[in-house]
Amino acid sequence: MTNEQEKYENLKYFIESYFNWGMDYADLGVLIEEYKTRESEVFVNGFVQEIKEISEHRNWEEIKNLVYLHGRRNLSIKRIEQMIELFMLKLTDLN
Repeated sequence: MTNEQEKYENLKYFIESYFNWGMDYADLGVLIEEYKTRESEVFVNGFVQEIKEISEHRNWEEIKNLVYLHGRRNLSIKRIEQMIELFMLKLTDLN
């Protein structure tokens, strides 16, 4: 159970600290850039690894539940997929 609780800690942190319920989805790109410049390279790299894992596993329902639990956002599966794609673009310098 502890392993499950520790899963996606960087994503949880981003949701709680940057993309909380008070922020607009339209600002997500700016928030990712802010995270990238403010946080240490170790945390950013850890976040990138989590995003890559999510992209590979395509566990959208699990991520949807995590986003709701930690950010009080009820996003559709399509919106979750778009969010993960945006993380990949912004965090891996593919933009």
